[in-house]
Amino acid sequence: MNFCILATFSFFGSMLLNYLNAHFKTSTYIKRQWIGLFFGCLGATLMQFTFPVGDNVLLDLRQISIVLSISMGGSVAGIITTIMIMITRIILSPTIGLSAILGLINAATLCIVASWIFSRSITFYKKWLYSGIALTIIATASLCIVLGRNEIDKVLVFIVVESAATLFIFMLTRSLRKNNELFEKVSKEAQFDFLTGLHNPRAFEKKFEQLQHQETDMAHSLLFIDIDHFKKVNDVYGHPAGDAVLFQLANVIQQSIRSTDYGARKGGEEFAVWLEYCQLTEAKMIAETLRTNVEKKKFILPDGKMIHITISIGIGMYPALMWDELLEKTDQALYQAKQQGRNRSCLAQSSL
Repeated sequence: MNFCILATFSFFGSMLLNYLNAHFKTSTYIKRQWIGLFFGCLGATLMQFTFPVGDNVLLDLRQISIVLSISMGGSVAGIITTIMIMITRIILSPTIGLSAILGLINAATLCIVASWIFSRSITFYKKWLYSGIALTIIATASLCIVLGRNEIDKVLVFIVVESAATLFIFMLTRSLRKNNELFEKVSKEAQFDFLTGLHNPRAFEKKFEQLQHQETDMAHSLLFIDIDHFKKVNDVYGHPAGDAVLFQLANVIQQSIRSTDYGARKGGEEFAVWLEYCQLTEAKMIAETLRTNVEKKKFILPDGKMIHITISIGIGMYPALMWDELLEKTDQALYQAKQQGRNRSCLAQSSL
């Protein structure tokens, strides 16, 4: 039952951490607080499921919840978990005896030692190994004080159970961690262009759908960007040079737009930028800033040569254009910029 409880809390704790990372990217304290509370509940639960080791000796695996909390949420989470375990221990034992005192000291000591171990620049495996050793030593020392030397067989049984539980949880958390890292990698590859680091066409379309479903009349602007005469770059300098230009242009785009804007590569030498909550006047300024920055930049090719390129930009805006015509009209504006001589931006016009 203890192993089932540990496995269940480890699994849902990993899910909780993923959720917090996705929704509270900038608030580390909130994440640590929730992780600490969650694994504090694990410690309190484990204290309800004691198991006998010999006559009149009941033990639990609450210490593992402290290490789990620190491994996922850091020292702050570990402190919160430790405090919850201490409070639960006091509630369960209104009369403070030697066992209760040792239990409180045990939890506090383990929290300090494990926090120090997990703060070190060592591998995840070594962090768990050293923490597991510390956990066993601290818990065994407390048990020896309570039982005395004549109960060494019970101590050995506890060491085996505690070590097995720690190894089990380490293997489980390592597996969950690898799966989470793989999921994040796949998710990133599904959303971002491998060459430029900008969002890919699928992510661009998803963003368009999200904006469509927002019930607001706030202005959203769209830029379609195309490199002028990009085929000549590939023909003269080769495709590796073309890739270098695309990569550097993506950096210029990111530096020229606002931090809240959404840059994407549509394919080939075509790019797009969603300017959320952006009026037409500001969109024109951003487009002109981007065009000028590209015109002035020296693009460095793999062989060390430097070239200059220019871009053409189409500008569209909602609600001046309805959603069902925004993409088409903005693309027409880009084509118009090309027809008028390139290295310029043109505004999309409504058909109404």
